[in-house]
Amino acid sequence: MKKLWDKKGSGKTNKKIEDYTVGVDYLLDLELLPYDIQGTMAHAKMLYKIKILNAKELKTLLTGLNKILSLWKARKFKIDKSQEDGHTAIETYLTENYSDVGKKVHTGRSRNDQSLTMTRLFSKEKLFQVKKEVQNIIRSLEGQIKKRGKIKMPGYTHMQRAMPSSVGMWLGSFHASLEDDLILLDAMMKIIDQNPLGSAAGYGENILGLNRKFTTKELSFKKVQENPIYCAMSRGKFENMVLQIISNVMFDIGKISSDLLLFTTKEFDFFTLPDSFKTGSSIMPQKKNYDVLELIRGNVGIFNGYQHQIENVVKNLPLGYNRDFQLTKEPYIKGMKLALDTIEIMTLIVKNLKVKKQNLENACTPELYATDEALKLVKKGKSFREAYQEIKEKFY
Repeated sequence: MKKLWDKKGSGKTNKKIEDYTVGVDYLLDLELLPYDIQGTMAHAKMLYKIKILNAKELKTLLTGLNKILSLWKARKFKIDKSQEDGHTAIETYLTENYSDVGKKVHTGRSRNDQSLTMTRLFSKEKLFQVKKEVQNIIRSLEGQIKKRGKIKMPGYTHMQRAMPSSVGMWLGSFHASLEDDLILLDAMMKIIDQNPLGSAAGYGENILGLNRKFTTKELSFKKVQENPIYCAMSRGKFENMVLQIISNVMFDIGKISSDLLLFTTKEFDFFTLPDSFKTGSSIMPQKKNYDVLELIRGNVGIFNGYQHQIENVVKNLPLGYNRDFQLTKEPYIKGMKLALDTIEIMTLIVKNLKVKKQNLENACTPELYATDEALKLVKKGKSFREAYQEIKEKFY
C-alpha cells in the first residue's frame, strides 16, 4: 500500500524497515480508535465552521466516521500494517468509501496532534475510572473500619511486636494514604484537561485560522493547550506523569498485600479471605494459597516498569516530534489496564477480608504496653530514662 507521505513514483519501503518502524503500533491503535474518531469528528466540525468543508461534506464525513465506529464495535474494522496506524486507516477508509471528501479530513492536522488528542481523551477517561476505583477501595476500608476497627492488634517495628494498635488504625493508615492519592489524581486530571488539537506538527498553522476554542468545547476539554511546541513536548511527558501519579495508589495497594501475606500465615493467623479467593497446590493437598496477593505485590513492580519505560524513552529527547514517542504507547496502555484491574481486585479483597478477633487480641501480649508503663512513671515524676530502665528490667 502507498504511504500517505510517499511521492509519486517512489519505490516501496523496505519490508524489514517497515516491520521495525511500525512495530505493533497498528494493533495498539485499534484499542484507541474510538478516541481517534471522536477527535476527528470534532476536527471535521471545526473545518465546517471555518468554511473548509460545506454542510454536505461534513454530513458525509460524520456518516463515514460513525460507520467506522460501528465496524470497530463489531470487531470488523482492521488496521493493516502497511497503513502504519489508525489515523491512516481512518483516512483511507473515508477516501475509499466517500471519495474526495475523505481527502479533506486531514486538512490543518498532523498525525502528531491527532495522536496527542486521541491519547489525551483516553487518559481523561481512564484517570476518571482510576479515581472511581480508588474511591471504591476507600469506601470498602471505611466499611471494615466501622465494623471491626475497635479490635485490638499488635503494631510492629523491625518485624517485631512493638506497641498496641487496632484494626482501625492499621486499615486507617491505608485509607488516609489513598485520600492523599485522590488529591494527586485530581491535580493530574486538571493538568491533562487541555486540548492539543490544532497544534499540527508542533508549530501550529498560520493560514487556515483553525478554531481551537471550538474543538476544545466540542471535546469537553477545560482549555486550549496554547503553545504548540509544548503540545508536542507533552507527548510522553503527560503519560509518564499519569503513571507516576497512579504509582502512588499502586504503592499503597502493594503495602496492603505485603501486610496481608504476613498476617494470613498460620504463624500469625490474624486475617483470612474466602476460599474462593485462594488457590491450591498440585502436590500438597492441604495448601490454600493467597496467590492473588502475591500477584498484586508483583504487579506493582510490573506497573512501575511500564512507567520507567516511558520515562526512559522521552527524558532526553530534543524538542519537536520524534518517532521515539511511538514507543510510549504500549507501556502506557498496558500500565493503565494493569492499574485498573489491580485496584478493582484490591477492592474485592478489602470488602471480603475476614478478621480473626480472638487471635488478634491474644497477640496483644503485656510487653506491647511497656512504653505506656514507662510513660505512666514519667507522669509520676521520674525521668524518662529512669522509667525506661525500670520497665525494661521488668520485662527482661
